[in-house]
Amino acid sequence: MNDYYNSFRDGQFDKIFTSQSKLRSTILEEFLCILFEDLIDEMRKKLDTENLSSGGVKAYSNLYFSSENLKQFVTEPTIGVNQKDQDYAIYRPLTISVNGYFKKEINLPIVSIEAKTYIDKTMLEGSIATAEKIKSGNPYAKFYMVSETYEVDQSVDPAYSRIDQIFVLRKSDVRGADKPIDDKVVISLYKEVKNHLGREWGNIKKKLSESGKII
Repeated sequence: MNDYYNSFRDGQFDKIFTSQSKLRSTILEEFLCILFEDLIDEMRKKLDTENLSSGGVKAYSNLYFSSENLKQFVTEPTIGVNQKDQDYAIYRPLTISVNGYFKKEINLPIVSIEAKTYIDKTMLEGSIATAEKIKSGNPYAKFYMVSETYEVDQSVDPAYSRIDQIFVLRKSDVRGADKPIDDKVVISLYKEVKNHLGREWGNIKKKLSESGKII
């Protein structure tokens, strides 16, 4: 991945791809697909299922009910589904149906990742809002941000948000943009996701007997 980034830094693609093409921002998204590809295959075999997918997706966040009047409320209330574009997610396709008159195909995430070249305050605030929406639809989902550098003032503490973790691959702000991607951060991200997929989520009885920790 470092070699791939360096080939862009050396300028050999400048005549083909301009900064407006936003090609560089897709490198990390592509890397996440490669990073977790074998893990997803392993999980499919372990569970003997094809109902596990990964990649960039419009992920389900929540649904809501609304009606124009009492008659519609009683006979056929309107159901809306909110979805959010995610740079990378591990999810299962699902069909929601209600009383035979509503049917919607959704992608329910268990891991959502927003991939950034850098994170500034505006981006962080947007991701905090997205994390809140994703987790309102599935409290067992994990929401991560992955970035090359981190540009948010240190007075802003994302620990108060519902973002589970922010991984900064170059372990620096923009002044360290030439630092290599740190493999230890990548490994930490991989282990975090793998542990979440392999652990118990809502089996309180089992968690109580095995670890004594409920959440």
